Amino acid sequence: MSPCRLFAVTLPLVFAACSGDGTPSDSGDTDTTTVASQWYLTCGDPACQGYTGPFPGVPLCSEAGTSAGDPCAADELGAECDPEDSCNARLVCATEDPTQQTGGCPISRVEHKQKVAYLSEAEREATRQQLLALRLARWEYRGDLDDGAVHMGFLIDDAPTSPAVRPDGEHVDLYGYTSMAVAAIQQQQAELDELRAELKALREACQP
Repeated sequence: MSPCRLFAVTLPLVFAACSGDGTPSDSGDTDTTTVASQWYLTCGDPACQGYTGPFPGVPLCSEAGTSAGDPCAADELGAECDPEDSCNARLVCATEDPTQQTGGCPISRVEHKQKVAYLSEAEREATRQQLLALRLARWEYRGDLDDGAVHMGFLIDDAPTSPAVRPDGEHVDLYGYTSMAVAAIQQQQAELDELRAELKALREACQP
């Protein structure tokens, strides 16, 4: 392929100009070190909840036939498209993999965490009570967020300090929300096991 048909990203950002024979022209003292740009998959949701798009202002990748790893032009840097991913990840035109940068995808291995403390039985019970106290509601979004659908969940206003609320106080922490449900299930299972043991003991005591 002729170099005239290739777009390049340079530091600083410049386009490679082509001479009549298809050879990039001399740019003088400009640093023409090129860094290939391509479509990278972003992190997506911290906890996959299934595809919730399409998203306003973000075209579907299928419309342009774009896939992860495809090259993209320098004037597309920062552009996104929606691959209809189950974790709601998007494709972004970039010179580096965004999932490998500082502050990239959430990391869940213990080596990347500190002050780890497993929940005690009492803490699991307290978490279950918090979950049971959440009032569920149905709603429709206003303005630009209105997607014509009826949504269901809890309102942050009703539980602003819940582990299911992100630190910004404006968004639901789906991972925290799911973990609260897991804590409730674990606590309920422990109670079921205890009841089964008591029932078994009663049956054995009633046998002649």
